[in-house]
Amino acid sequence: MIDISLETFNWLTSNYGKINGNSFLDARENVTHEIFPDKVIIGSNFINCATYQVYFTNDHLHVTKFELDNPLLEESAKMVHGDMTEEDQTELQLRWNTMVRDLQAAEKLQNSGNARNALAKLYLNIFEEDQALELIDELPSLVKPAPTAVWEELAVALQNSGNLVEFEWSDLTDTGIYALNELEPIQMAGIVLDVPTEEEYEEIIAADDFAKASLEFVNQQLKEHDLKIVAIGTVLDEFQAFTCLPAHDGKLAHALAHLTELCLVYLY
Repeated sequence: MIDISLETFNWLTSNYGKINGNSFLDARENVTHEIFPDKVIIGSNFINCATYQVYFTNDHLHVTKFELDNPLLEESAKMVHGDMTEEDQTELQLRWNTMVRDLQAAEKLQNSGNARNALAKLYLNIFEEDQALELIDELPSLVKPAPTAVWEELAVALQNSGNLVEFEWSDLTDTGIYALNELEPIQMAGIVLDVPTEEEYEEIIAADDFAKASLEFVNQQLKEHDLKIVAIGTVLDEFQAFTCLPAHDGKLAHALAHLTELCLVYLY
C-alpha cells in the first residue's frame, strides 16, 4: 500500500508546484521528478522508464503509471499506461519519501540563514578534534546555506587534509583502489587496499548496483579498522569524490546525519 498523505501532497504542490512543472533531481539516483500545482510525476530508474503520476480527487489518492511499450526499441518506443506492480509501489514510495525528505532538509537549511554551525558539527565527527577545531576557525563567518557552497568548504577541508580523491565509478575496482590507498586515514592506519580478483570482479559487475557492490568490496577490507570509504558530494555522478571517514563510537552515523542536514549526498 502506498503511503502518501493529502497533507504532504498539498504542502509539496502548493510550495513547489509550477504550471509547466518544477523539476526536482534525486541526486542519489539521478532521477528527475516534476511537481505541478495539481499533480506530481515521479520518475524511476527502471529500464522501462516507468513514471508515476500522483494526484488526489476528493481526498482520494490516485496513481497512474506510464512506461515504454518496448524499451528495446529505444527512441521509437512509446509511453503507454501500465499496471502498478508491487515493485512499482516500492519504487514510488521510496522516491516520494526521498524527495519530501530532501526538500524539507533544504528548507530547514535555507531557513537557518547560515550553514556554518552545521558544518562545524560535521567537522567534529570526521576530523580529529584538534584538526577539526583548526578547520572550524578557518571557516568564514557566513557559509551560504546551499549545498554547493557547503560542499566547496568541505571539499577544500578534506583536500587539504589529504582525504579526498576523485575518479570515475568504473575505476573503483582498479586504478581507483590505488587512489584510495593514498588517502591520509588509509596511510596512517598502514592499510593497503587490494583490487578485486577476477572472480570477485565478476561478482561485483553482476550485482544489481555496481557502485554499492564496489564500495562494499572496499569497505569489507576496512571493517577491522573502523574506517569507511564514502562517496560524497552534491550528487552521485559518473565522476565522483571519495573520502575515508571514521566509523568508531558512532562517528559515522553522526557524520551522515550532518551530511543529510547539509543536503549533501553519500553512499558507502
